[in-house]
Amino acid sequence: MDKKYRFLPIYSASALWRISNETFMQEAKWLDNLALRFSYGLQGNIDKNTSPFLVGIYDNVSLLPGFGSEQSIAINSAPNSKLRWEKTATYNVGLDFSVLNQAINLSVDYYHRKGTDLIGSKMLPLENGFSTMTINWASMRNEGVEVNLQTRNIATKDFSWYTTFNFAYNQNEVLKVITEKDQTTPSLEGYPVGAIFALKTKGIDKETGQILLEDKQGNAVTVEEMFKMTDTGAGDASYNIGATVEEQRDMYTYAGTTDAPYTGGFLNTLSYKNWELNINFSFNFGAHVRTSPSYSITDFDLGRNVNRDILDRWTPENPNGTLPALATQRTNPADYYLFNSRRDIYNSLDIWVKKLNYARLQNLRLAYRLPSEWTHKLRIGDATVAIEARNLFVISSDYSNYMDPESMGNLYSTPIPKSVTFNLNLNF
Repeated sequence: MDKKYRFLPIYSASALWRISNETFMQEAKWLDNLALRFSYGLQGNIDKNTSPFLVGIYDNVSLLPGFGSEQSIAINSAPNSKLRWEKTATYNVGLDFSVLNQAINLSVDYYHRKGTDLIGSKMLPLENGFSTMTINWASMRNEGVEVNLQTRNIATKDFSWYTTFNFAYNQNEVLKVITEKDQTTPSLEGYPVGAIFALKTKGIDKETGQILLEDKQGNAVTVEEMFKMTDTGAGDASYNIGATVEEQRDMYTYAGTTDAPYTGGFLNTLSYKNWELNINFSFNFGAHVRTSPSYSITDFDLGRNVNRDILDRWTPENPNGTLPALATQRTNPADYYLFNSRRDIYNSLDIWVKKLNYARLQNLRLAYRLPSEWTHKLRIGDATVAIEARNLFVISSDYSNYMDPESMGNLYSTPIPKSVTFNLNLNF
């Protein structure tokens, strides 16, 4: 790190105004607490995986057959003596509110974080002798609202009911990022860090079963037209792609983010004499997920397992199918060439992007505390028996062909398991 940037002032400041203690609030006997909070701080981070020096990796390389190996050093990246701290500035405004002898407690926070000088790799012209350099160049913003509400709904000698509700909204945006010249997908700049870009489709050609894409004018076009493909004339279903990198980048549409903007939970605790019941729900709304294509239209293998989506593909017997037909060098050769040579394009179709909204019963627990007259006879301080169930059910947007909405992004991931456990807790 450059000596000029070696030391970074890291600081924070906060203030609280307890309004409920002011003289003009003394008549509000029902108000237990009302306070405003303010804070601002600057944090620094050094990426330990980077170095300002020229970094090489020792290796043993075989130069010629039969002559053993020679030691070598492979250069990782160009040196950069101007590397400096990554910085994050955060400010927060909060409100605390309690009424009716703390029967209702509310906390609301708004936060704003801006990260600057974030470290990443920048492509270099090859005449420099290096392909990349690590520099401070990126910037992003996070802001959101967090709400926590706790209520005492009922509280009697034998029965009580308490509720905790928490909610969070978060929005992040990449403010500055480098887009490589050969990158065919849009830049993240101006979008969330988990942005999904997809090629917008416009149904299936009922005559050929080809997938139709939507161009910028809203017209339905084939992939051959969209990518300006021309037959090479070699007779082997090979094509030239005429669309430039910039034109391909412009074909994509923002389809959503992998990070749920809205998250939270809802916990209820009910007690009756020695019994206690806990019910805990969690929820995630507003996210999207890019699923793996249900089947390959260019090299479909009958020996492989696939889900039932394959039955909804277009065939001459099923002209109303909603998924594209299998493509070969003879049938739909342009589709075959593009999706076989550029599988990233097939994976980027919006038909594989799904909404990810769900609410889950995270935890259900029923406990019984044994009467003290029983436990004292056994010389036990107290004893509790409980049965607890986790992940009993989930209510979600469509996750057909998947076992759990949280595992939709990975065909091979296992779903969150359901479990039931019995607990015995003894205190002596």
